[in-house]
Amino acid sequence: MIDTMQIRQLTIDDESLVANMQTGIEDDYVVRVFERLVTHDNQRLYGLFSEGELASIAGYTVYQGQYGMLGRLRSDQRFLGNGHATSIIQYVINELEQLDHIKWIGANTQLNNFAAKRVLEKLNLPQLEMLYPAVLTQPEQMPEANGDTWKELTTLEEKRRWIDPIKQDDSVIFPLESYYPFPASPALLTDDLLENWTFFENDAQDRFVIVKHDQKKNQYAHVVYLWDDLFEQSGLMKTLYDTLNAFKQQYGDDLNLRFDIPESTRQLIPNDEAFTFQDPWILHGYWKK
Repeated sequence: MIDTMQIRQLTIDDESLVANMQTGIEDDYVVRVFERLVTHDNQRLYGLFSEGELASIAGYTVYQGQYGMLGRLRSDQRFLGNGHATSIIQYVINELEQLDHIKWIGANTQLNNFAAKRVLEKLNLPQLEMLYPAVLTQPEQMPEANGDTWKELTTLEEKRRWIDPIKQDDSVIFPLESYYPFPASPALLTDDLLENWTFFENDAQDRFVIVKHDQKKNQYAHVVYLWDDLFEQSGLMKTLYDTLNAFKQQYGDDLNLRFDIPESTRQLIPNDEAFTFQDPWILHGYWKK
């Protein structure tokens, strides 16, 4: 029997179909925020129907006007093994390829999400970076912070001195938000964002760090540091602790420092037990030609 397959963009009228999918995911955020996913201008959600039944869903979100991030891949367990996940992701990629304003197409998936990784490998999405989400939940288990706090940079010109070279180097993977790193570009690092981010530089003026508020269910003081010597720089951790306390006064006490760190940095953490780690995320993607 030939599988009759149709893929179309989902609307609010499809909410119950998505809620009734047997994905095996408890309390799926896609169900909770479905209305937002199908009504916001920068997001699209698509459904693959097999013999009239919703078998798989996937979509994309546009960041900074030019980055198309694939996501929300879900499959009904009753339809596994038919290649539907690959088909719908390929469809979404094709949709993004047709949009002139989209310059980069990619996806971010956890290391142990083998099904999603297989799909991305089949579609030849290059692997760019693997980062560990690390939340410092027990700072008292870290060595005492030493050294003088770093100098805060308050002007846009001071911040640009660090960011302008990065803007031109798309080999730099920059964590724009928690869970959302992207290759750097001028469109990614805008002046509006720089003005709202807290910057510091060390006395030698050869290192800088950014701390910014972020919320993905939990609240974070999200740290962006682009070198491997995060835990070796004199005064850096003291600077981060002081900034965290200042953020708590503004955003509330339910706030922790959050880092996106490569394997090379994780190996240098003084005490793993001070952190809560997630399965690392792998960024895949490419610039459109």
